[in-house]
Amino acid sequence: MLFKNLALVSVTVASLFFTGTSAALVNSISECPKLTARTAPTKVSDLRPDDIKLTGALGDSIMAGFALEGITHGTIIHPTSIYEYRGQSYGGGGDDGAVTIPNFIKRYNPKVRGAAEGEHLAELCYGPLCPPFQYRPLKDVLNAAQSGGMAMNLDYELTYLINTMKFMTAWEYDDQWKMINIQIGSNDQCASCIDEFIPMLRPELYGKHMEAAVERIRQKVPKVLVNLIGTFNVSEIYSVTTGQDYCNAFDPLEFHINTVECPCALSKSFREKMNENSLGYNREIERIYNKFKPLQTDTFGVMFTPANIDLASFPVQGLSNVDCFHPSKQGHEFVAKSLWNTLFTPLAKKRGDISFKDTKIYCPTDSDRFNLN
Repeated sequence: MLFKNLALVSVTVASLFFTGTSAALVNSISECPKLTARTAPTKVSDLRPDDIKLTGALGDSIMAGFALEGITHGTIIHPTSIYEYRGQSYGGGGDDGAVTIPNFIKRYNPKVRGAAEGEHLAELCYGPLCPPFQYRPLKDVLNAAQSGGMAMNLDYELTYLINTMKFMTAWEYDDQWKMINIQIGSNDQCASCIDEFIPMLRPELYGKHMEAAVERIRQKVPKVLVNLIGTFNVSEIYSVTTGQDYCNAFDPLEFHINTVECPCALSKSFREKMNENSLGYNREIERIYNKFKPLQTDTFGVMFTPANIDLASFPVQGLSNVDCFHPSKQGHEFVAKSLWNTLFTPLAKKRGDISFKDTKIYCPTDSDRFNLN
């Protein structure tokens, strides 16, 4: 499940100076200066990274960090090949030293909570098949993503997320600012060819599930910023992995797991359908953003982050060599930096294609705010 990330990877210093103040691009978030302390904000439009007290995530195996570390014991025939490395997930991980959005926020608020830690066997939720009692709260914390997850599973994930948030915060639930990253749709694309027979994964149904999730958050989660991340165009992964020895996990057999992991990608004609659905899903996400934007209150807001990675520029090592389908640690770090660099820019500046490069990390200034426009 590869991805089409979020905005301007090769963003220039000038384009990040939209606040009119001095800013910096650095190699490590630890190089960024702390923000000047201030009174806690009362409006979602006034949020800075140091205001966030809880970070949460909804999504699929990408958000769960599936196979992120690749083949770890010299052979794919090992339990770790089906591990989720949640603590290093770009949008929901909090392992020490991991390059993730929650850890970037932690630079400015060391007491932020919610990021996942460590790794464990994959938790599977695929369409109607969501076995109960899979979550491991001590490790998953508020990363509610499920491997195999589809848009129809967002409500299932959200139940865990809300219940765990309430348990963690108790009487402070109403008072703490929260940020929830949502990115899902790769599995929906990979099964979308069944729509000819069973119409379950069409864009309008994807949008229905996504909209219901945002509405539930609006109704049930106080003081929250929802970050809707666009879907990745999964079919483009095959232009990167075809003919790559790196992807022969069962060497010497010339067999790529990604040729069967995404059923609808087996046929080039089906890939066209996948592309159509990816575009349709992204249109639905933007529609939902536009619907909820006027519903913004002092304590509820939504932002939209398109995901436009140019896979032609993506190195195969950016994928896990377990399946050449899920992003590797390198891939997750790239996504984390790219997404972070766009959180403080308006939507109009997030629409360009993203080429894979040695990406610096933006240091927000005292005048920067998470940009909801």
